Amino acid sequence: MPHDLTQTTGSLPTAAPPSDFTEAMSVLAGGVVMVTTRIDDRPWGVTVSAFAAVSAQPPTILVSLCSETASARAIDETGSFGVSILGRHHRAAARHGSTPGASKFLERFADPDRDGRSPSVSGALAQLECEVVERVEVADHSIFIARVRHVRTAAGGEPLVYFRRAYRTLARCIDSPTRGRTPCLSS
Repeated sequence: MPHDLTQTTGSLPTAAPPSDFTEAMSVLAGGVVMVTTRIDDRPWGVTVSAFAAVSAQPPTILVSLCSETASARAIDETGSFGVSILGRHHRAAARHGSTPGASKFLERFADPDRDGRSPSVSGALAQLECEVVERVEVADHSIFIARVRHVRTAAGGEPLVYFRRAYRTLARCIDSPTRGRTPCLSS
């Protein structure tokens, strides 16, 4: 049964203006992931920034999606989803999955059918197969807490990063005390 954190007693504390909050969150660099599912038996994926590892024992993650999206409804129906951790070569897929109001069918970016598993973005740095254990409603979003049932990782690759409303990659620092071995954010 989902928790509903929107029901409170007493008055709510004053909240920061949404524009200030979104500006502050834009400076939090993060890896880019695509949450995948099937809609009408076709691969579907949405790019998200609200994704986190919760626990390694047992492997558990969380993802936050707007409650009224096709993705959230599909995950509610199936109780499972995939997570593709995107690499630097996935900018087009990330943009496709983040376009507001657009269809997010993934045929051109997805691996062929995976024997009933959630779709995955072809060449993803890692793919997680997840089973929902809890859904929590917060404001206009659903937070899906899920057990990771299967993991597939690539042999190598560089991550795609989102920072200040732009996709970026990591580069080597020139002035690092470790002589160029420390990754740095670049455009």
